[in-house]
Amino acid sequence: MDRIENALVACEKVINGIEDETISTSSALLQCSKIARLTNDEEAIIWFQYEYGGYPRTNDGHIKKNAWEMAYQNGRGYIEDGKPYIFTELASELEEKIRAQQDAINNYTTQGTSVGGEYAYVAMNKLTNSVENSTNYLIRSITNNQKRLALLKSKYYEYAIKKQIELSFGNVAEDVFRKYRKKVDNAFSSLSKETLLKLQAIEGKLDTNNPESYSQAITTCRRLFESTANELFEKYYPNYTMKTYKTKSSKEIDISGDHFKNRLSAVIEILEDKSMKRTLVGSNIIYLLDWIDKVNELQCKGVHDNITRNDAERCIIQTYICLGDVLNMQVED
Repeated sequence: MDRIENALVACEKVINGIEDETISTSSALLQCSKIARLTNDEEAIIWFQYEYGGYPRTNDGHIKKNAWEMAYQNGRGYIEDGKPYIFTELASELEEKIRAQQDAINNYTTQGTSVGGEYAYVAMNKLTNSVENSTNYLIRSITNNQKRLALLKSKYYEYAIKKQIELSFGNVAEDVFRKYRKKVDNAFSSLSKETLLKLQAIEGKLDTNNPESYSQAITTCRRLFESTANELFEKYYPNYTMKTYKTKSSKEIDISGDHFKNRLSAVIEILEDKSMKRTLVGSNIIYLLDWIDKVNELQCKGVHDNITRNDAERCIIQTYICLGDVLNMQVED
């Protein structure tokens, strides 16, 4: 099994174990720590280390500020007399306390006790009151410790549920994208060599920390749209010589010169007519191209620092999906 599969198994152990009451809270904690490690969840790794080994303290004995805030946010916080506090007992300590206190209750009894003499009644009454007070104290203490343990258990359960959903969705998304990519790659193979070379030109531009390279990757995406628009327009309107195109809504759009977005819109219209489906492909592409144009405006002004690697990656992924949608529409003819 790979790391994700192992993490999902650990999620199941926590979720089923807590729901079926077949796993201790301290054992659930260790499984959650495993999930965090397998998924490289750095913040959770630190949190579970504290939960297992104790929250770090300063030299004067106080919980360190960052650790205190982490504890407060993850179920250990409470308000008393208007002030925020945290409890610091570990799950294993709370479990042991509860067991010891429950055993102690069974030992507090007056059964089998006998007293004699002049003050027998008074002595027995004091003994009974002492046992009752001690029992009540233990019950209150057990209740408080069980409440705290339940808070920790709910946080571990919540973490496992969240991770299970996240990982399961990721697996589904990965599988869907793998199938989608296969279709798109087949569709891309129908494009000309010149257009495909623009796809290759994007490769390597994200391997640097240079914002100018990110800008170049985005510009290449725009050129890829332009080449694809020109190529598909030639395919579906081979003898079209007019400079304008009338859309289905009777709007005249300019398809001459640099107006490749309009040429692409004309292609999408005819593909939608052929497939008899209404799609969001056109609006998605126009949104993406408008965003690319804004990036290009920044580039023309010499502003590269505002363009991040995340921007470039997002642009490449959306370009791949949008162009893939257009090309796949041809398959649906």
